[in-house]
Amino acid sequence: MTDITHILSNGVVLALLCIASLTYYIIFDLYSHPSRDDWETSVKNWQIALLSLIAALPLLGLLGTIQGLLNTFELISIFDALNQQAVMSGGISSALITTKLGLVLAIPALIFRQLLLFKYKALQGLK
Repeated sequence: MTDITHILSNGVVLALLCIASLTYYIIFDLYSHPSRDDWETSVKNWQIALLSLIAALPLLGLLGTIQGLLNTFELISIFDALNQQAVMSGGISSALITTKLGLVLAIPALIFRQLLLFKYKALQGLK
């Protein structure tokens, strides 16, 4: 199994990618259609949901890390730690991927959300 296949077989990674895809779709859809009649209402209505989705990304990353560490400790106990150092280092490095992914997806989403709010406030000032 290749590394990418192994990573994508993790349910937490799939949840991260799905939530991030939804979040980015909403942000970019709102940002690119300010001429819609209901645009201001849509931007206002999506703010709490967007913050919740963005906040879920690093938390899911931490959940994936905890899950990966638990799997690592389980492997150590099952194989009676024949090569404990190799199992630990490999397990910890793969466990931390979800935390990194959660942060890599959340930080730009926060920036893009803020850009959306700047655009909203700028258009409010024109009216």
